[in-house]
Amino acid sequence: MEATTVFINGEVITADQQGTIQEALAVKGKRILQVGSTAEIMERCSSHTEVIDLNGRSLLPGFNDAHAHLELYGTNQLGVNLKQEDSIDSIIEKLHMRAEKTPQGEWVRGWGYNQNALLEERHLTKWDLDKVSTSHPIIVVRTCGHISCVNSKALEMAGLTSQTPNPPGGTYHRDGDDLTGLLLEAAHMEMFQLADYSEAEVMLGLQMASSHFLQNGITSVHDAGGYGTKHIRYLQKAAQKGKIKQRLYIMYGSLYDSPSVVKAGVESGIMTGLGNDWFKIGPAKVFIDGSSSGPTCKTRKPYTSNPDDSGILYMDQKELDQHLLPAHKQGWQITAHAMGDEAVHMLLTTIERALNHKTGMNNRHRLEHAGITPPDLVERIKATHSIPIPNPAFLYEFGDGYINDYGDRIHHFFPLKSYLEQNIPFAIGSDSPITSVNPLIGIHAAVNRTSKNGQSVGPDQAITVEEAIRAYTWSGAYASGDEHLKGTIEPEKYADLVILDQSILHCPSHQLKDIQVEMTVLNGEIVYEKQKEDAH
Repeated sequence: MEATTVFINGEVITADQQGTIQEALAVKGKRILQVGSTAEIMERCSSHTEVIDLNGRSLLPGFNDAHAHLELYGTNQLGVNLKQEDSIDSIIEKLHMRAEKTPQGEWVRGWGYNQNALLEERHLTKWDLDKVSTSHPIIVVRTCGHISCVNSKALEMAGLTSQTPNPPGGTYHRDGDDLTGLLLEAAHMEMFQLADYSEAEVMLGLQMASSHFLQNGITSVHDAGGYGTKHIRYLQKAAQKGKIKQRLYIMYGSLYDSPSVVKAGVESGIMTGLGNDWFKIGPAKVFIDGSSSGPTCKTRKPYTSNPDDSGILYMDQKELDQHLLPAHKQGWQITAHAMGDEAVHMLLTTIERALNHKTGMNNRHRLEHAGITPPDLVERIKATHSIPIPNPAFLYEFGDGYINDYGDRIHHFFPLKSYLEQNIPFAIGSDSPITSVNPLIGIHAAVNRTSKNGQSVGPDQAITVEEAIRAYTWSGAYASGDEHLKGTIEPEKYADLVILDQSILHCPSHQLKDIQVEMTVLNGEIVYEKQKEDAH
C-alpha cells in the first residue's frame, strides 16, 4: 500500500510501551501506515507521495493536553495580559490604556498578575483599580484563576457591601469592615460570571485558542471547564463549525457551582463516552479546594508560610460523595479539582466508595492536579487504578512560592517518579491559561524540577524526557479511553503528529523549554507549519 506522506531521516519517538525509536514513518490518509527505517519507508512511496526530510529532528505523537481551559485561554486573549508586569503601577498603566479605548460602563478585564512577582509583594485592591477608572467595572484575575480583584464600580454592580456575608467556599477580603476588592475562590467565581463574555466573543476566543494550541503541537485537549452548561454548548458549536481543530474530551462541570452542572448532566441520561473522536463527553467534575499558588488549596497541615492557614474547601466529604457517587453509578468517569493533600485524600475516599458500586464500566476515575500527594495517597491511587493529572509546568512558574508555602512538602508535589515506580499512568496537563500552554515547558519542568529562578523543587521526583513525552501523549489518550486510536506512533492509529526543530533526546536538559514546534499534523493533514507562519 502506497503512502500519502512519508517522514524520513529523523528521530521518530513512538512513545509505545517498549520506548521504540525509529527513523521514518509512512502515513496513508488519516492513519499511520508503517514505522521503520528510511529505506523501508521509502518503499512505500509513489510519484504522488509527499516526502518530508526530518534531517535528524524529532517526530512525536501529537501532544494530548490532559487538563486545559480552552474558553478561558481564548477569552484571555481579548483581555489585558498582565503576566509580565512587575509592579502595581505598571498594571494600572496597562489597564488605563485599555480603559481609554473601552466605552463607559463596559468591563475592563485583565489577567495573569502574580502578587509574589510584584515589586510591592501584595495583591491589588479596589483603591488601586479605582485609579484606572470609576466609570468602568474592572476585574483583574490572578494567574491561578481562583482569585481576582475588582474596583468599586464592579462591587457596586454586584451589590456587594461590607455587610455581605462570605459565600460558601469563598472570601470577600476585608480591611476592618471595608471590602478591599480582593475576591477568593467562590467569591471570585461569582464575580467572573457577572463579567462574562458574549457568545460571539467566546467563539472568537476559542478559535484563537485552538490556533495557539496547534502552534504548540497539541492535537487533543481534555477541556477542564468554564462557566455553566453553556460552556459545553459553546465548545460543541465551535467544534462543529471548525473553529476548534483539536480532538476534544469535555469534563462535565463548571468553575462556579459545579455540583449543579454535574447533577444536570447525570439527570440528562447521558454519560461519559457520548460523542465521537472529535467531541466526546468526559468525566463529571467538581471542585474540592483552591489553588496551589494562591495559596488556597486544602492541606493536612498548615502552610509553612502561614501557620494559621491551611486553605479553602468548597465542600465536605459527605457533599463530595453526594455529588460524585450518583455519577459513577450512572456510568460516568468521575474526577475533581484536588490540589492539596487533604483534597486528594477526600477524592480518593469518594473513588474508593464508588468502586464498591460495580457499574460494569471501565471508569478510570481521575484526580485533576493531585498536587501534594505523599506516599500514603500514592498507594491509594494505585489501589483504585485511578489516574492523576499533574501539571509540572507549575513547578517552573510557581516553584519559588511552593518552597515558601509548603516547605518539605515540595518532595510530594506532582510526584511523577513515585507514580512511575508504582506503575501509575499519569497524564500531564498544562492547566493553561494558568500557566503556559507550551508542552515543552511541562516536559522541561518534569525532567529538571527547577523554578524559573533556578531553585530545585523536589528534584527526587524528576523523570526522563522519554517518560515525560509518554505522559504527554499516550497517557492522555489512556485517560480518555482512546489509547487504541491515538497517543503513540503505531500502524492504524490516527496520524496526529508533531515535528520539533531539533532532536529532543540529544538536547541538553536545561534547554528543553527552548525547543520549538516546527510542524503539527492532525488526522494526516499539516495544520501548522512554523516556516509558513513566520513568512506571514
